[in-house]
Amino acid sequence: MAFFLRIPFWFGRNDRVKPMSSHANPLTYWGCQLFGWGGVALFGRIMEALQSLASPYSDVGQDHQFLPLTCLAGLVATHMLRMIITRGEWLEMAPGRLISRYVAALAITTLVLSMIGVALFKLPSVSEGKMETFTIALMINSSLVGAWMAIYFLFHFYEGFHKARQEQLLLREAITLSQLESLRLQLNPHFLFNALNSIRALIPASSAEAREAVTRLAEVLRGTLKSNHEKSVPLAREVELVRDYLAVEKLRFGDHLRVIEEIAPEAASITIPPLMLLTVVENAIKHGVQRHEEAAILIIKASIRESQVCLSVESPGSLSEAESSSSLGIGLKNVRERLQLIYGQNAVADLESLDDMTVRCSLRYPANTPPSV
Repeated sequence: MAFFLRIPFWFGRNDRVKPMSSHANPLTYWGCQLFGWGGVALFGRIMEALQSLASPYSDVGQDHQFLPLTCLAGLVATHMLRMIITRGEWLEMAPGRLISRYVAALAITTLVLSMIGVALFKLPSVSEGKMETFTIALMINSSLVGAWMAIYFLFHFYEGFHKARQEQLLLREAITLSQLESLRLQLNPHFLFNALNSIRALIPASSAEAREAVTRLAEVLRGTLKSNHEKSVPLAREVELVRDYLAVEKLRFGDHLRVIEEIAPEAASITIPPLMLLTVVENAIKHGVQRHEEAAILIIKASIRESQVCLSVESPGSLSEAESSSSLGIGLKNVRERLQLIYGQNAVADLESLDDMTVRCSLRYPANTPPSV
């Protein structure tokens, strides 16, 4: 069966579905292998013993080593088949491609085992002919290997279903905890929004910067309220929200803060989990610009590369300072967990140092996968 490894047909990696692990605990796997094939061999010997008791002269010329040796060969063959399944990533294939490989693997494995069994294990003194023995071996091996493959795939499909179920429950729990925490900590946002408008009306017209700050802050709050129950928002809308926030910060920092946007045209149609980019920009202001004594440049980039949304925010700072900040660590951790809960392991949130004076926070997630929450 080692020649399977040389056939490209077995290693096609297109038409994948959701990845599913095929690496079980080695002790569990070998325990099941030995228990299953050993049980078949033991059952066969018990049946032979019962037949001998019922008909003492019926076992003349009978080969008592055929079934145990066939089971040993079956154990080796199915282990090699498992290696092929793992290396070929069969559990990630679409049903049609998987079924075709299942049928072909069953036919080839059964045929090879039967030929080996008859050629090497069967004694010539038995009463049956080679063809009759081969037919019986073919029936036995097809049943055993077919049952092994069915159990193997059903186990891993159930394992994948159970894992997806656990992730779904974890996601629901995270959403519930987030909602409870939000209700516990935040003021009534509608009350705060109305209060800001009232405060703006009290500011004299001559205080243009103060009125502008309150207006921009109200726009930020309006955007957060609008996004409160949405799974995703257009990037353009998220960028507008970020601009309102940065407008407030520019009133504070003045010429000390310079913002550069590098938004690729193709990125205009992508979506983003609401307030995620705003969270990263706010962290950059708090832990980068605010601590930088000289003029600071904040660069916001968005593009699509290899079917991945690539967002990044570059700001002044060093990686050592970022790692020493517990609040930044918590903020990035929350962003990373949120991305992975929504998009799975294909989403990444990284913090890296470009040089001694610049830090970049990068977000990457599938461009064509709609958020699940």
